Order: sequence, then structure tokens, then C-alpha cells
Amino acid sequence: MKTLLSLLILCSLSALPLQHSHAEKHAAGIFSIGLNVFNGTTHNGAIYLYGPTSLSETLSPGSSSYGPLTAGNYTVYIYTSAPGTRTFTFNGTSVTTDAGYATFSNVSITYTSFASIY
Repeated sequence: MKTLLSLLILCSLSALPLQHSHAEKHAAGIFSIGLNVFNGTTHNGAIYLYGPTSLSETLSPGSSSYGPLTAGNYTVYIYTSAPGTRTFTFNGTSVTTDAGYATFSNVSITYTSFASIY
């Protein structure tokens, strides 16, 4: 009887890591990588991402969110029809230009990203 009880306890303890792994796998599926964009002009624009997930979106003035994205390396193009010099920012890197667009090459995306046009 003592051996049977010990075996039952050992089997119960062996099953705990399996339950823990299942919970981690389930929780990982809840979170995803997204893209938040703010177009601070009064004109439309566009954003294109080329990488593990391709994305092509028109940007109206104001805030927008897109996703999910797959983690990896991307090339990002941001355009605006707004005249004059504009600052384009993607994940903290900024380009100020009057060309109407900015290119961000070989960008590593591993978390929700942020882009803006001002």
C-alpha cells in the first residue's frame, strides 16, 4: 500500500510540468505583434511592409492599428501626399525629408511597432 501511494504521488508530480507547458503555450497564442501608426498630417498617406508578413495600408489622418505581424526583418516604406518637409518615424528612427516618403531598410520587428508622419 505504501508503494502504491508513493507511485501515485510520483505520477502526480510528473504531470505538473505538462500542465505548466500547456498554459505557457496557450498564453503565447494570446499576444501578437502589431503596428500602430499616427498620421499627423491632414493628408492621406500609405505604409508598406515587406518581410515575413506583407502589409499595404492607406493612412488617413489620425491613428490606426494593423496586424498581426510575424517577427522578423522588414523593409518599410511610408508615404504622404502632404506638401512640404515631413518627419517620418519608425520604431524611434526618424527621417526628415520633402520627398514625400521615407524608407526604413532591414528593420527587425519583434514587438508591436510604432510609425508616425508629422
